[in-house]
Amino acid sequence: MNNELISVIIPVYNVEKFLPYSLDRVINQTYKNLEIILINDGSTDNSKAICKQYEEKDNRIKLINQKNQGAAVARNTGLDNASGKYIGFVDSDDVISLEFYTGLYKLLKETDSDISECASVQISEDDLFNKNYKFDNIDNIDFITTNSLGALNRINSEEIYITGKSIVVWNKLYKRQLFNDIRFPIGKKYEDDLTTYKIFNKINKLASTEKVLYNYVQRKNSLMHKEFSMDRLEALEVFDNYEHFFKEYNNRYLYVKCLVRYLRILYTILEELYNSQYKEKEKVKNIIEKKFKEIYNKLENNLCDLKPNELDYVEKNKKLYSKKINDILNK
Repeated sequence: MNNELISVIIPVYNVEKFLPYSLDRVINQTYKNLEIILINDGSTDNSKAICKQYEEKDNRIKLINQKNQGAAVARNTGLDNASGKYIGFVDSDDVISLEFYTGLYKLLKETDSDISECASVQISEDDLFNKNYKFDNIDNIDFITTNSLGALNRINSEEIYITGKSIVVWNKLYKRQLFNDIRFPIGKKYEDDLTTYKIFNKINKLASTEKVLYNYVQRKNSLMHKEFSMDRLEALEVFDNYEHFFKEYNNRYLYVKCLVRYLRILYTILEELYNSQYKEKEKVKNIIEKKFKEIYNKLENNLCDLKPNELDYVEKNKKLYSKKINDILNK
């Protein structure tokens, strides 16, 4: 099997506690032909010095320092400086299997796919610091393949696990040309959501395995662990993008599944709101209620021409999330 160059893009910002754990797993990959691009995004802790130490001991590492502009800009800087035939992303507070790139490269090449992806599991900070990692070996690697339509369908899957696995960028290996005209949106908290569907729209084939090769570290100060704020409503912008894209995609079932998923995220936001101490709950509730009525009406108006099993799925979930949303709105 050819040993082609993979560019690994790692944005770095104030992760001094986590960074050595993450970088050790990257530099010790069984797949050796790596270009490791560290983008220090204006860190104010010791992260820059740690990056420099690793650069000095591994000639595959290229360190780029820039002022703080966010993860999307850092990833874009990495893409602009990548020379590999394939692209991978790693978050600098996460850890990967030592066989991560061997497994994904083999899967991509043997299936002639444009993207290969693996499963991931969440670990705690304590798991990371104690190196209690949770990885599968890549012997007898199981996989499924799908085309562009199937990949887009997985984004709106009825299984939340499949949706989450599909959307994130860091559990994947990509052919570099997929990013020729695509970059991450600047200043957005949900840059993966706003990018992955555009990539999926360009591919011929995706290969996906259930082997766990990536451990996502749930940090105590992560976005999803913070107290509720209006920033959470940026998710509505993401789903407005999805709604527009799938409406134009000309596949009725994909479109209504997107609308069902929109209802699901509205319910999730409401649930987070009412489990929080946020003081302006009525303001948020009014925004969600207005959007709920809009999306519900679009669902109602797009049920024609669906197959019986498709209609059953939509009706069941429309009823489920409508009840959940109304129960919270009426509190």
